[in-house]
Amino acid sequence: MGGETTKGIRAAAGAAGGKPPIEYATLALRCPLCNTEFTSEIPLVSEPEGRDSDLRPRYPVVDPLPTLIHSCPHCQFTAYQDGYGVKPFDVDEDEDEFSLQPGDRLVQRFPMPEDDDLEDLRRLIRHGDLVRGIAEGREPYGAERYVLGARIYEFLTEDDAYGVADYYLRGSWCARVLQTPELERLCQREAIQHFQHALDHSQVSESDRPRTTYLLAELSRRSGDFAKAVDLFSQLDSNQDPEEEESVLFANLSRKQLSLAVVKSEINATISEDDLVEEHEEE
Repeated sequence: MGGETTKGIRAAAGAAGGKPPIEYATLALRCPLCNTEFTSEIPLVSEPEGRDSDLRPRYPVVDPLPTLIHSCPHCQFTAYQDGYGVKPFDVDEDEDEFSLQPGDRLVQRFPMPEDDDLEDLRRLIRHGDLVRGIAEGREPYGAERYVLGARIYEFLTEDDAYGVADYYLRGSWCARVLQTPELERLCQREAIQHFQHALDHSQVSESDRPRTTYLLAELSRRSGDFAKAVDLFSQLDSNQDPEEEESVLFANLSRKQLSLAVVKSEINATISEDDLVEEHEEE
């Protein structure tokens, strides 16, 4: 069971005005739960040109994020292509679908589920628990897929709140792209809850603590919990370790975001790629 990947080139919406066509990878997938066969396309894009202040990458023509996770059109099983038994196409094992920059982390993948897990997942889907409140009776897209992926990832893993939070974080990014603010806020709340759980239960490595604390602070600011945001941004600034590059990076970013939290602003701030690298190289 599994599938295959092919490449193709076609003009993407928004690629007019003399810009080159977008190259796509076409995935032929087979659902491990119900054996439904379907295809999914991933745009192969260049590096992002900037970031939102919650580290969402911004692409100049086509945003690949809503298409990097795939849902079976029949049963709504949702996973990255690894969950369908397909290895990432043209991507090294140590790289993400988009180039890793300072502050980025690899996506939290899971392989095609084992037989015992498959039967448990089928029961979950039959009872309607997977899609409850999300894309009931229709095929999910974008941020909705990340919510379903988070539920499946949490179901399959013992206790990895950090990994679950990553799905919800990416879901909030996609909801912003698709201008669905209610879904964005839901994903932010879930990401906050799981990042906090990961920190409280020592599921975050020391090297990941600055990034996790920063994201917890920034998501709190965006969702209106300004007191928590101010406290966490201040902690990152005061606890900066000049010997650790990411500690310096997120302390510098925190000082900028702290000013927004103090005036109770929820705006979507941005970071250029050059600024992100410069922050990373300081000290």
